[in-house]
Amino acid sequence: MSGCATMQQQDQSALLKPYYLGDTATASSVLETDYDRALPFLLDASMVRFSQGNFQEAYTLLNESEAEVKNDETESDVYAASKVLGEVLFNRELMNYKPRSSDTVLINMYKGVSLLALNDNDGARVEFNRTLDRQRRAVEKYKEEIKELREEAKEQKAKQRKEVAQRKKAKDKTPVLDLLRIQSVAKESVYQSMPEVNHWTGYGNFVNPYATYLSGLYFCTNGEMKSDYNKCNTMLKRVKGMVPKNSYLQLDTAMSRDFARGRKTSKYRKPTVWVIFENGLAPEVDELRLDIPLFLAGERAGVSMVSFAMPRLKTRDEALRYIQVKSGSKKYTSKELCNFDRVMQAEYKAHLTSTITKAVASTATKTFVQYLAQRSGGQLAGIATGLFTSVMTQADTRSWLSLPKNVQMMRVPKPKNNTLNIQAPNGAVLATVALPDTKYSIVHVRMPQAGSLPYVQTIPLGK
Repeated sequence: MSGCATMQQQDQSALLKPYYLGDTATASSVLETDYDRALPFLLDASMVRFSQGNFQEAYTLLNESEAEVKNDETESDVYAASKVLGEVLFNRELMNYKPRSSDTVLINMYKGVSLLALNDNDGARVEFNRTLDRQRRAVEKYKEEIKELREEAKEQKAKQRKEVAQRKKAKDKTPVLDLLRIQSVAKESVYQSMPEVNHWTGYGNFVNPYATYLSGLYFCTNGEMKSDYNKCNTMLKRVKGMVPKNSYLQLDTAMSRDFARGRKTSKYRKPTVWVIFENGLAPEVDELRLDIPLFLAGERAGVSMVSFAMPRLKTRDEALRYIQVKSGSKKYTSKELCNFDRVMQAEYKAHLTSTITKAVASTATKTFVQYLAQRSGGQLAGIATGLFTSVMTQADTRSWLSLPKNVQMMRVPKPKNNTLNIQAPNGAVLATVALPDTKYSIVHVRMPQAGSLPYVQTIPLGK
């Protein structure tokens, strides 16, 4: 019963091992076979095609991914409640993968960039607007989650009191599970096991600087009206505030200010190339298992032990410290735009109470059934129920594995020979890039791990 997620992760591994090495042929051969078109595999498949420069297929796969997200977002309240119940009684791994808010933002962002590469500027405009809207909705969703957690705690407390009173009145000695106390102890135990969580800081309000930056840059270089330039100025100023030490961002913010003021002779209207470096690999997810007491209402000590499992972020490495570009006689060095560790850690931390609550509700409920079975049916009944509990107590460790650890960028004047040399920190040439015949363009460099062959694509940024 727990094999669904395991099979998905095996498929991901078959695709991503060659992708991490820059082995395009082997990764492509995986995608040319039949595979389960479900999340999160679809997300990784889209990134493989995006990195390879197959933007039409990348867009198609991202579209399929977004359709899965929308199915989850528009499901009925009854169906959503049944999924929560299933998660409590069985296991999160048995359900469809539920994307993070940060995943949904990036789906639209990568769709926007793919459409730019396909010269569909109008379609890109729609996707970058959706990217910004996704970030706004993530904040609203988090507020709703906090409200629901508080309401559920009140309801659980009232329910426990009512059950205890009813059984006492009926002289029924069947115990009542003290779920709130178990969850409180579990939360304390998790924070003791992961003290680093207290020091995690994101960029505020679920903002991803990378997505905000590319959206803002699009509206600057493809502006059609004053409101576009104002939007660009707002977005880039926001990113500059989050990444204040990036000197390229300071130039971009000055550009957006000039454009918003309508300055036709701005020096920032000269042909420019933005080099985007997606570096290394974002955190993967593994399992944290902890044992806490099974508390019953009215009992001071636990009557058994609850072993619960929950997902935990595990950081991975960057490929290079930075890359360099030589344009004319000047050399430029990339600077960090967005740290995906911070983005994912902040979201993990924000939803941690909810994650613990669900994980403990699931395993405590199943352990309580085991306890009751052993009380009424003896040791054999308890063992049978305990085996089911053990199998079902697993964390869902699925995630979008092909995302970068960090994103770096640089802003470079377009050279007269329309060619850029991209170099590693030691000066070794990673790629020589021929630029498109447009005033503005993006050079996208993806290097998943040290020693891998880089993926390099050029994308026109406007006409």
